[in-house]
Amino acid sequence: MTTIESKENPLFKEIKKLKDKRHRTLEGKFIVEGLRFVKEALDSDFSVEYLIVCDESKDRFNIDYEALKSYTKVYLMKYALVKALSETENPQGILAIVNKKNNQSIKDNGFYVLIDKVQDPGNAGTIIRSAHASGASGIIITKGTVDLYNDKTLRATMGSIFHIPIIEDFNYSIVESLKNKGYRFIVSSLEGEKNFYDENLKENIVICVGNEGNGISSEIYSMADVKVKIPMPGEAESLNVAVAASIMMFEVVRQKHVN
Repeated sequence: MTTIESKENPLFKEIKKLKDKRHRTLEGKFIVEGLRFVKEALDSDFSVEYLIVCDESKDRFNIDYEALKSYTKVYLMKYALVKALSETENPQGILAIVNKKNNQSIKDNGFYVLIDKVQDPGNAGTIIRSAHASGASGIIITKGTVDLYNDKTLRATMGSIFHIPIIEDFNYSIVESLKNKGYRFIVSSLEGEKNFYDENLKENIVICVGNEGNGISSEIYSMADVKVKIPMPGEAESLNVAVAASIMMFEVVRQKHVN
């Protein structure tokens, strides 16, 4: 294994650039850190290009380096350099550089969750985690949504980013394809005309949730087949978008799987 000892090392510089969204988008790669998250990546069908391990800690991670896929290159790195690449204050000393997957295929049956211009990384990550847990067919994101591959969003997914298709739909072509396949678009809105719990969610649907402050964009709102609201008998003005999305997803689960 080669040891990287200097910030002038070309690979160190390449990886450090991935801390910036523009370079993640340009290169189609992202960084995950921490042993549990790295193992999630290695065990997934994502391509892990580089595994970076602190030279002082390589034997304590219980990783069979010989069993890694042939395209995964392993490098040792001084702890100070690992820390410079990390977003945590006290990093464990292990990173992976993962290639994004360009998911564009859609299923004939199931349900999707459309994230429309949600800005908070924690909210976006939580929605992805709930979508994975509830058995959603995939996540669709519109232009203006927070970068799903920044550190805060990734950590909020708790590894679910590796287990559910993420589809970027910046020109609404996927939306149109789903409509053509007969999917109904259910939009969550405080101005919704119908009680969400009265809707039949056993058919093919897309659950649409929007920006924390402004709600669903006019583009998605105009495409809605049904506009619903979650009843709130208390005095709160609204629900957190990740909470609302999770409630809606698990109502799908209840209707499909609970007698």
